[in-house]
Amino acid sequence: MKRIGFILLLALISNNLSAQFGISGRYTKNTNKAWSDVYQDVSGDKNTLFSSGIELGVNYWFRLKNYRVEFLPEITYATSKTDIRLSQVMLESHEKQSYHFNFNIQIYPLDFEGDCDCPTWSKDGNLIKKGFYWLFSPGIVQHSIATTPSAISSVFPEDSKMTSFRLGVGAGLDIGITDLFTVSPFAMYSINPSNEWASQVDLYQIYPVTIEKATINQWHAGIRLIFRPNYKG
Repeated sequence: MKRIGFILLLALISNNLSAQFGISGRYTKNTNKAWSDVYQDVSGDKNTLFSSGIELGVNYWFRLKNYRVEFLPEITYATSKTDIRLSQVMLESHEKQSYHFNFNIQIYPLDFEGDCDCPTWSKDGNLIKKGFYWLFSPGIVQHSIATTPSAISSVFPEDSKMTSFRLGVGAGLDIGITDLFTVSPFAMYSINPSNEWASQVDLYQIYPVTIEKATINQWHAGIRLIFRPNYKG
C-alpha cells in the first residue's frame, strides 16, 4: 500500500508541473490504552506505549471552483519508539512505523464564497478572514511494529502489521509569505480504531495476557508549506 500510494502521488505531481503541492511535518501525542495497560503491568512504567512521535508528508492541492473548500490528498510517514527496561541488564525496544494516506479537506468559514488566489498567497487582505480553516482528515493507515526482544522473551510479538482507518478534526491558519509559498500551522485530534497487535501474548512463558483491539487517539501539532511553481508574477 505504501509504495503504491507514493508512486501515485509522485506521478500526479510530475504529470502536472504547474500543480500546487506541499510538504508537512507534525508532532503527535498518542494514547492507546489497551496496549499501554500491558506495557505498564510488565514494566512498572506509568507512561503510555508509543506516547509520542513525528509524522512527515507530501501532498497535492486542488479546490472547488466557486467556494473555499480545498482538498489536499497526502501521503505521510510516522514513527514512534518505546524502550521497556525489564531489569538492570535487559532492555526491550519497540518501534512503530506507520504509512498514511490522508484525504485532507480544508473549509474556510470566514471567506467561504471568496475567490482569492488560494491558498493564501502573499500578505494581502485580512489574515484571519482569508486564512482560517477547519480541517477534516479521513484516511487509511498501515502500522508496522518491530520488536527487539530481551534475552528471555518478548513482551509483545516480535513484529506485526495492521491496517485501519483514521479520522481527524482540527483547525489551521494559512499565512501568505510570498507569491510562491504559504505557511500553514495546524492542530488536529484524530481517532484510529481497531488496531490489533496480537490476540494473546505469553509473558515470559508464565501467564497469558490477552491484548484487546486498541484505539489510538492522537493530538497533532504541525506545519505545512504549500508551493505554487506555476506563479509567473
